[in-house]
Formats: sequence, structure tokens, C-alpha cells
Amino acid sequence: MNKKIMLVLAALLTTFASLSAKTALIIVAHGSPMESWCKPVLALEPLVKEQVEKKKLKGIDIVKVALMEYTEPSVASVVKACEAEGADTIFALPVFMAPSSHTEEDLPNILGHKYNPFVREELAEENTELVHTKTPIILGPTFYYSYLLEESMLNCVQSLSKDAPNEAVIFLAHGDPEREGFWTEVLKNVDKYTKEHTKINYVDHALIEMGHDFANELMPLLTKASAKKKRIIVQGIYLTSDVKRMADRHKMTDVQKDLVNKTGVDIVYSADGILPACTPLVVDWIVAQTNKWVESKR
Repeated sequence: MNKKIMLVLAALLTTFASLSAKTALIIVAHGSPMESWCKPVLALEPLVKEQVEKKKLKGIDIVKVALMEYTEPSVASVVKACEAEGADTIFALPVFMAPSSHTEEDLPNILGHKYNPFVREELAEENTELVHTKTPIILGPTFYYSYLLEESMLNCVQSLSKDAPNEAVIFLAHGDPEREGFWTEVLKNVDKYTKEHTKINYVDHALIEMGHDFANELMPLLTKASAKKKRIIVQGIYLTSDVKRMADRHKMTDVQKDLVNKTGVDIVYSADGILPACTPLVVDWIVAQTNKWVESKR
């Protein structure tokens, strides 16, 4: 009799545990000390929550955004907040362009997935808190493993295009020297997708840092394009940054003045990053990737 009661109690406890279990989705972005950078990323949280509820995505009970560096909400503080709300499993989805040192080293070390003393020393210097938890955390893919970059860049270019056959597009990205193969593939795919879905037949690209060589590295691409087309659209493959601010910072109007006067070319710098211009695409991607992960557990 006692054995039967114990079995019934065990079954009830198992059922109760499954009913009370909660799974959290943490959307992880790089972060920035600039509020203008963080604002469109943090705005993803309510939008994703809304879509999770609207699409009745079963298996996700908590949705939060975390910033890996510079400011709160940090990854560690968000993990603690999810646990305080009863999360017993966490799906961490990085909103990064492609695999990089951030997604392959920094974030896994912060989450406790990897132990690299050199990386952890750098994180400590940046006052980045590491996650200490027994809660399982599953790390998801970057944008690279989808068509999000191609679709978002197409949207940005189309919003600026006026005369496609006579236009050139130059895509710029930061990239990661240690994982150049991924970035070469990203740029090739974005180039190809733009050509296939517009009448623009001149598309070029470069990996350019935001530093002092920005103008020197960009000018050869502008000169080359101006020999073929009368209008050049420069678009950045960045999450929230944009090439217009970069161009203004590096006084590109003055730098390119002789080229413009000589050729009559019109050079347009996009004021859009992926966010907030393509926020709906990013929200859809987050929900779709999360749903795939949820389905994979069944």
C-alpha cells in the first residue's frame, strides 16, 4: 500500500514539476555605452514577447534582452532575473552578424560554456560579470545561418534606390580578422542577393573598421564605382550603427569632393543599420529560431 502511495506521489510531483517549469529566451546583443545604440536592441524585448504570445509559441515563458558589454542589463544580471522568475532552462540567442570572437569566445566564457583564461582575463579587465549557474543554457545561432542579412540589406538598399540601372552599391562591414571566411561568405551572399532582387548590377564590398583609416579604405571603392555608375549607395551591415554617421565623422564630404566634382557622381550614405529599420525581420528571425529550438526538444 505504501509503495502504491509513493508511486502516486512521485507521479504527482513529476507532473507538478513539469507544469511549474519555465523556459526563458535571452536575446543577447553586444552592447554599447551609447544609448542610441542600445535603444533599438532593448526595444526587441516587448516586440518578441508580443509575437511569442500572438503565435502561441508554447515552451517559452520568459523573454528578456541582455547586453554583453558596457552596460546593463548584463548577461549575468538577466540570467539571475530569469532564475528569480523560475526559469529552469535558458535559450540564449545572439543577435550578431556571424560567428566571431564575441560569439565563439566571449559569450561562451561569460555563460560558462568554455574556459579560456586569456579571454576571461580580458573580460575581467572590462568588468564583465561571469554567469555562475546550474541552470542549463543553450546558445543559439547568429544571423549567418539564415537569410536575415540578405533580406535586411535588400530592404535598406531599396529604400534608397532611385535609378537602379545607373546605381552602384557598396556594402561595408566590421568583420573579424580571425574568422574572415565567414565574413567573406556573408558579403558574397549579400552581393548576390541584391543583384538577384534588384536591377542594380554593380555591387561591391569591403571590411572596414570605424577607425582613422575609414576614408582611406573607402575612397578606392568610391573611385572604382564612379567610373561605372552615376549614383553610389553606401550601406553598412551593422546591427544599429550606420555609415552616414561614420562618413560625417570622417568628413567624407570634403574627402570625396574632388571625385564628385570630376565625375559628377552622387554618393549616398545610408542612415540605417539593421535596427530599427528592419526590426520586424529581426523579430521574425528570433521567434523562428526559438521555435526551431523548442521543436527540436520534442
